[in-house]
Amino acid sequence: MVWRSEAVGKLRGCRERAANESLELGNAVAKLERERARLQRVQDALRRELAQAHGDSEKLNGSLVSCQERAARLVANATALGDELLALQRERDELARGKEALEGELAQGKEQALGLRQQLEQAMEQQRALRARGERCEARHRDLEATL
Repeated sequence: MVWRSEAVGKLRGCRERAANESLELGNAVAKLERERARLQRVQDALRRELAQAHGDSEKLNGSLVSCQERAARLVANATALGDELLALQRERDELARGKEALEGELAQGKEQALGLRQQLEQAMEQQRALRARGERCEARHRDLEATL
């Protein structure tokens, strides 16, 4: 019987250890289940963030493409404006040369006008002198006719 009592004691000890281990394993399983649930929530959150990042990435790529297109248009506009500026500078230079030529012609015209004015004054002076001479001649002619 002692032997049986020892066996029962050992069995009871074994059952207690098994119960304790079972409880510990249950607790460990519960803890692992909670950890698995937490990790699942983290994974879901990370997937949402990743999906949002993909969406943001697509928006940013669209914005980048739009910015690149706008930059290309601005470069084209700047090039066109530069070309137009060069054309305007050439036109300004051509107008400046034309202005110089016209100023030269104007100076010559002024000189010619001055010369013509002097010639006109001389001609008018000569005309006055001729009239005065003609009047004197007529006066002499009348005097001669009157004396005859």
